[in-house]
Amino acid sequence: MKYSDWFKIDLHIHTDKSNLIKQNDYDGPFDIAVLKNKLIENNVKVFSLTDHNIINVEAYEDYYSNYIEGDPILYLGCEFDIKVQQVDGSFLTYHTLLIFNENTIEKVREINNLIENHFRSNGIANGDRSLTDNEIFQLFNPYHFFYIPHAGGHKNIIDAHKKADITKVQEMVLLMECAHEKVKEVHRIKHNKGFDRLKDPNFRDKEDEAFINFSDNHSCSIYPTPKSGAIHEFYCIKGQPTFESIRFAFIDPKSRIRKYSEVEELQRFDNFLHSIEIKNNSLIEDTTLFFSPNLNVIIGGRSSGKSLLFNILGNKVRHTKSRLEKYSLEVSDFLVKSFLDDDYKESINYNPNEIIYINQGDIVNYFENGSLKDLINESGKKDEYKKALEFFKDKRKKLENDLEKLVELYGELNETINSVFTLHNRDIESLFDPSYFFKAIDDVEDKSTSHQNSSQIIRNLLDNIEKFKINENWHLTDEELAIVEAFQLLVELKSNIFESSKNIHVAKSSFVVSLNAILTRINGTLDLKGREKEAANLRLGSLKRNIFSVFEIAIKVKNHCEFLEKYDYNCSQEIKINDDVTVVIEVENKVSIKSRILDGLVNYDAERLYPILLQLAKKKAKIRNLPDNSVDNFRKKIATQLKVILDYFEKPIEYLKYSEGNTSKNNSPGYNSEKYLETILKNGNSKIIFIDQPEDNLGNKFITENLIDLLRVLKFKKQIFLVTHNPSIVVYGDAENVIMCTNNENVIKYEQFVLEDKNHQKEICNVLDGGQYIFEQRARKYNIKKLIQ
Repeated sequence: MKYSDWFKIDLHIHTDKSNLIKQNDYDGPFDIAVLKNKLIENNVKVFSLTDHNIINVEAYEDYYSNYIEGDPILYLGCEFDIKVQQVDGSFLTYHTLLIFNENTIEKVREINNLIENHFRSNGIANGDRSLTDNEIFQLFNPYHFFYIPHAGGHKNIIDAHKKADITKVQEMVLLMECAHEKVKEVHRIKHNKGFDRLKDPNFRDKEDEAFINFSDNHSCSIYPTPKSGAIHEFYCIKGQPTFESIRFAFIDPKSRIRKYSEVEELQRFDNFLHSIEIKNNSLIEDTTLFFSPNLNVIIGGRSSGKSLLFNILGNKVRHTKSRLEKYSLEVSDFLVKSFLDDDYKESINYNPNEIIYINQGDIVNYFENGSLKDLINESGKKDEYKKALEFFKDKRKKLENDLEKLVELYGELNETINSVFTLHNRDIESLFDPSYFFKAIDDVEDKSTSHQNSSQIIRNLLDNIEKFKINENWHLTDEELAIVEAFQLLVELKSNIFESSKNIHVAKSSFVVSLNAILTRINGTLDLKGREKEAANLRLGSLKRNIFSVFEIAIKVKNHCEFLEKYDYNCSQEIKINDDVTVVIEVENKVSIKSRILDGLVNYDAERLYPILLQLAKKKAKIRNLPDNSVDNFRKKIATQLKVILDYFEKPIEYLKYSEGNTSKNNSPGYNSEKYLETILKNGNSKIIFIDQPEDNLGNKFITENLIDLLRVLKFKKQIFLVTHNPSIVVYGDAENVIMCTNNENVIKYEQFVLEDKNHQKEICNVLDGGQYIFEQRARKYNIKKLIQ
C-alpha cells in the first residue's frame, strides 16, 4: 500500500522461554511456526516476542531465517520487571515492555548478551531478575527503543509509584517515545491525574498520551487469547508496518491508534477515488497513484504540476469546475478507478452533490460574485434555497402586478379625463321647461348569485349533519348529540328566515321592473316637450356619471401613486446552515420606484407621481423618447425603467450572517473565507472534497486552531484532496498520502510519500518552508522542559 493505512499490531507475546524466569509462566509448548500462522490468520503485521527479563534468541533466529516478503515483521522486545523504591525503602515492581528498533539476528544476540551479562555480573538469579529505570537507560542508551509500561491490571506503573515519586512516571513519557499498555478508561484518568498541570497551558487537556492493548499471549496454540482467558481486542496503528510508524503513533495517538473495532467503523465502503494511471504523455512521467480514502495532500515547488494534477482529477471525475482546458493537455489515455470499480476507465461519474470542488481563489470569489449556492447545496439545504427563490419570484410578480395596475389606472385616467364634458343650451332649456316626464325607479340590487350560494350552503349543512350523526368513525355522546341537534335547529331556523327574505327581495325586484316598464310606456305617450326634457335629463345623468368617473379614477390613481412612492421592496429569506452560520438571501431597496419612473418622463412640473400622471394624461408632460403618451408607450417605458429593480429579484444578493451578529458584508475576505470553508466542510453532504490551496486568504491562527482539527475529524468521513504549501496542514493534519510533485526540465513527476518514512520526511521538509520545524514540534508532545537530563 502506497499510503498510510491501518494495520494490527501485537508487541506483547510470550514464548516458553519465560518459564526460565517465572515458573509455569507459559502454557504448553511454543512453536514459532504455529504462532506465525496464527498471526497471519489474524492479519497481524507487526509483533514482538517479549519474555520476562529474557530473550528467546532461538525463536528470533528461527523466524528471521525463515522470513519471506509479506510475513509479519518481528521487532526485538523484552518485558522487564522495573523496581521502584518506596518512601520506607522497600521496593515495588511494575512491568514494562522494551521494543527495540532492531530486527536482525546480530542485534538480537548483541542485546541479549547485554542483558545476560548484566544479570550474571551482578549475581542475580533468574527468578530475581529486575532492573531500575536508571539501569534501563544505562544498558540501552545506544539503542532506539520504545518504553511501554503497564498502566492497568497486574504490576502496573501507577501502583508501583503510589508511595514513590510520581514524577518518575512522567519521566518515562518525557524521556522517550512512550505508550502505556493494558488500559481501561479508569486507568487513563488515574495516570493523567497530576500530569496535566506540569504541561504548558497550550498542551493541557489534550488526548495525546498513547494507550494501547496487546494480547500478552502465553500459549501460541490459542493465540490471541491472553493468559487471563478473556477475549483479546486487537489494536491498530496507522502507517506502514515499520518502527517509525509506531513512533509516529505514539507521538500522535489520537490520529494513529485505534481499537480494531473502531478501525472497522472507520473503513470506507463508499465510492471514493481509488487510483489513477498516468501514461503516454510527454509532459508527465508515467505512474500510477493510489489514493487514501482519507487525507491526500499534493505538494511541490513552483510550476511543479500541483494544480495540474488537481485539475486532471477534477476532469476525471467530470466536475464542471475543473480548469484543465487552460493546460491544453490531452488526458484521454489517463485512466481512473473508484473503490467500487473492477477496472480502470476514462472517467468516473459522480453525482454533483457527492463532490466539493474548490479552485484556488474560489472562496473569495463566492462573496465577490454574490452567490453562495454551492454552500447551500452542499449543506443539504437545496430545497430551502428553491423555496427562497420562489419567494423572490412571487415578490417580483407582485411588483409587476402593482406596476401593471398603475399602467391600467393611467389608461382609465387618460380615457376619462379626455372624455367629452358638455351640456348643450337646448338641454338646459329643456331641463327648466315646465313640462314633465316620469322618472324611472333605480333598479334593485341583483342578488341571484348570492341567493344561489346561500341556498347551496344550507342544503350542504343539512345533508352533512345527518351523515355526521351516523358516521362509523366516531360515536357521539348524548351531550354531543344534543349540541348537533341544536345546531341543526339553528340551521333550519336560518333557512326559513333566508327563504322569507329571498322571496321579499324577488317580489320587490319584480315590482320595480314592472313599474319601470309602465313608466317607459307612459313617457312614450307624452308631448314633444316632455320627451325632450326626459332626453335632456338622461344626458345630464350621463354627464354627472362621467364627472364622477374622473374623480373616482383620479382617487384610485392618487392612492396607487402614493402606494408606489412608499413601496419598500426590500425583502429577505434566511437559510440556517448551522448554529454559527446563516445564509441570508436579500433584495435591497437601492433605487426608488418613483425616481425610476420620473427618469422616463420629460417636461413635467412636480415631484409627486400623481400630479405628473395628470400632466401626462393632459399632454402637459411627455414620455421620454416615445412619440406620444399612449397607454402602450407608458407600459413600455415602465418596463424599461423598472427592469433594473425587477432584476434584483432574479439575482438577490447572498451573504453569511454569523452567530456573533456580524455578516460577510462587513468582514474581510480572509475572515469570510475562514467561515465559508469551515461551514462547507462541517455541513457538507459530499463524499469527496477537492480544494486547491485552502490556506489562501486564511490566517495562520485559523489554520492551526480550526482547519487542522476539522481536517483530522473530517478525513475519516470524506476523502479529501488538498493542494497545499502549508506544512502544518500536511504534518499536523497527519496526511495519509503525500503526493510530491517535481518538474525536471519540463517533465513532471508525481511520487507518493508517507509521513512516517524518514527519507520522505526529508524531501517534504525540502519542499515545504518550515517543514523541519513542524516535524520537530510534532515530536515535542508536551512542550515542557524535561524533568531530568
